[in-house]
Amino acid sequence: MNNRLIAVVSLLVILSGCVGDQRPLQLVSGAGPVYPAQAKAQGLQGDVVVRYNVTAQGVVVDAEVVSSNPPGIFDDAALEAVNSWRFNALVIDGVAQPSTGRQSTVSFRLDGADRYDDY
Repeated sequence: MNNRLIAVVSLLVILSGCVGDQRPLQLVSGAGPVYPAQAKAQGLQGDVVVRYNVTAQGVVVDAEVVSSNPPGIFDDAALEAVNSWRFNALVIDGVAQPSTGRQSTVSFRLDGADRYDDY
């Protein structure tokens, strides 16, 4: 995953200091979004807000689009990216916990650097 996406997701995931048998939810791997070729060819850019849950095993489940602009263009690519993410689960009192109602914005920007793969 590209460093910019990791930084953005890290900011969106609530992070706090690790103390004893406590650990915040931490993104550890996953794919960046794949820019849809047709949208790229048309010069379209956009954002997709995705809501999801993370299991105690660190797997993303129940991902759904909350909003997207432009609607429908980047939804599938954003969901595919978010579903690939893996986390170190939230740990409270030494026990891994599920984390519900997470929300991240996946951005699609054409900035001259070809940092996306095409469908």
